[in-house]
Amino acid sequence: MNQGLINQLLHRALDEAGRLNIAITVSVVDNGGHLVALLRQENCSYFGIAASRKKAVTASQLKLPSHVLNGVIKQFPELQRSLDNNNDIELLPGGFPVVINSIVIGGLGISGGNFDQDRIIGEYAIKVI
Repeated sequence: MNQGLINQLLHRALDEAGRLNIAITVSVVDNGGHLVALLRQENCSYFGIAASRKKAVTASQLKLPSHVLNGVIKQFPELQRSLDNNNDIELLPGGFPVVINSIVIGGLGISGGNFDQDRIIGEYAIKVI
């Protein structure tokens, strides 16, 4: 994942958050789940930093948006128990895999709005690809 793509993801997320009139925290991770960018707007919750990073990690490592994974997990209790033991997994809406040519190259995590707003902002940002 190059810096140009990272910047585009951050800027698109901020643009959509501005349109919705909310402050957000945005995290971008690489395909190993390592943080490569973090942007926290003024007046964001302290918890947004960890939440956005965990959403990005979840999406990059499990290769699905976090809100989709939440539905999948409900169908498989064994998987739920396994993921409950991992502190880096976050199933709240706002996590998206960054996919280029059918390959997951990283993840994007949004925190700061309600569940729908985080999902909407992430969906808008990820359309840059």
